[in-house]
Amino acid sequence: MRLLLALAALLGVALFVACGGDDAADTQPTEVITPAGTKDATETPAPADGSGGVAPEPSDPQLDEQLQEITAGELDAVVEPGGRYEIDPLAITETAVGSAPACANFAFDFTWQVQDPFPPDGVQLVWEFTRMGGTVEVASGPAGEQSIGCGLLEAVNHGPAAIAVAVRYRVGAIQ
Repeated sequence: MRLLLALAALLGVALFVACGGDDAADTQPTEVITPAGTKDATETPAPADGSGGVAPEPSDPQLDEQLQEITAGELDAVVEPGGRYEIDPLAITETAVGSAPACANFAFDFTWQVQDPFPPDGVQLVWEFTRMGGTVEVASGPAGEQSIGCGLLEAVNHGPAAIAVAVRYRVGAIQ
């Protein structure tokens, strides 16, 4: 129930932000891009030889077809037990291209894959998204894909051991 209320509040804020303001960017029609938390986490594939092997790389994130890619990249993180790893999509975009699009047109699609331990038995990785003071869980699991807008993304390790996770991302906007 708390999650539903948080998602409803987040969508309300997104609509408010998309409709507010008086700058030139707001004169163009806006459409709803994949809202935060709508893609399902995917399961981690077992190694082909069954030996425990090396973890696969995360897949390439897929932007919605109405978005034009602005930048893309990869991150590697180690998240200690009870720890967090913070990703600021707007800061990443501004660093890569010198500016970021308006939040109403912004999408940060990312995929992840736990690299260590592998296989990721017992891994308790959760992705949280914070925007306008509210935080919601948008995904969990050892591998998956998700899409968020403007805000702060954090990988949270609820497990008993440190984990290494590889992340790929693509930033897009309606042009």
